[in-house]
Amino acid sequence: MDIERFDALSPRHRDCLRLTFERLRTKEIAQTLGISPGTVNKYCTEAIAILGAKDRRHAASMLAAHEGAAPLNLYPPSNGVVQPPADAPAIPTGSVPPSPGRWMPLRRKGGKNNELSFIARILWVPALAIILATAFGLLALGVRTISHLVFGGE
Repeated sequence: MDIERFDALSPRHRDCLRLTFERLRTKEIAQTLGISPGTVNKYCTEAIAILGAKDRRHAASMLAAHEGAAPLNLYPPSNGVVQPPADAPAIPTGSVPPSPGRWMPLRRKGGKNNELSFIARILWVPALAIILATAFGLLALGVRTISHLVFGGE
């Protein structure tokens, strides 16, 4: 990396990037430095342009490496599992109440086929017939109403 680029940074650019490296938010940086959040954003944008960085985190890590600070992993890898806090109450094990989607006649992600009992499947047949008849009746009523509005008559 060109040393001239780092020499082109003003003390305020460096302050904003150092606090960014410490993972402070824009408002926290502004409060710490006694400037407005818009000014913090301006300094960070200028520093990104001067250093040719991707974003402010990248610029902050570049400055920290230049100054010899211990590198932080600003983009930690995620395996998609979030660990609960240590003081979180334990989740009781045992019977889990059925979710509302359990009674739907659809296969859920990760489930084998559908999980409806035989009785629930039998009850869905008349329920679907009633739903379809109601929908068709509303459609016919809508078409009739529109035709009376457009063409007039009774």
